Amino acid sequence: MTIELVSYSDLQNLLSLEDVTITGYPSLEVIRDSVTGAFEAYTGRLFDPIARTVTQYINKFSLYMISLPALPISSVASVAVTIAGDSETYTEDSDFEITGYGLRLFSGIQNGKIVITYTGGLTTVPADLNRAALLQIAYEFQSKDQIGAESVSTVGGSVSRPALGLLSEVKRILDNYKHPLRW
Repeated sequence: MTIELVSYSDLQNLLSLEDVTITGYPSLEVIRDSVTGAFEAYTGRLFDPIARTVTQYINKFSLYMISLPALPISSVASVAVTIAGDSETYTEDSDFEITGYGLRLFSGIQNGKIVITYTGGLTTVPADLNRAALLQIAYEFQSKDQIGAESVSTVGGSVSRPALGLLSEVKRILDNYKHPLRW
């Protein structure tokens, strides 16, 4: 299931859409999904609250901080560390703790591999993130016929628009959701 940053009902009300479901507007559905991807790329986080497995290879420097992309972390199913062919399973509170950025290991790992299975992501969409998605999706949907154009000429004159990308207000809102280790 992909998290829905903004409901079709909200988009329908803002854009005065008449179809009962989003499937009546295929381009809107594509834009809504792509905006979620753009938000995840900008923030360095994954929003879907699903189980994930992350594998990281650690070289000669001891690593204590493990950055995980789906925040907040709701549970850690397993942490397996392999060094020189020897595998060990780590346990929460004995070997690591969950933090705002991922995991903090109590002892550093070097020259090895760590495999983490965890569940993380947004279970509810905060109001400001919903607003950011509403603004960005509406902007992109209304200008879908001129993708990438910064100036559009019409019978009544011309209109200048922001360049293709996230709106400045949307970026301002998303800055609050950037991954803590991404700053």
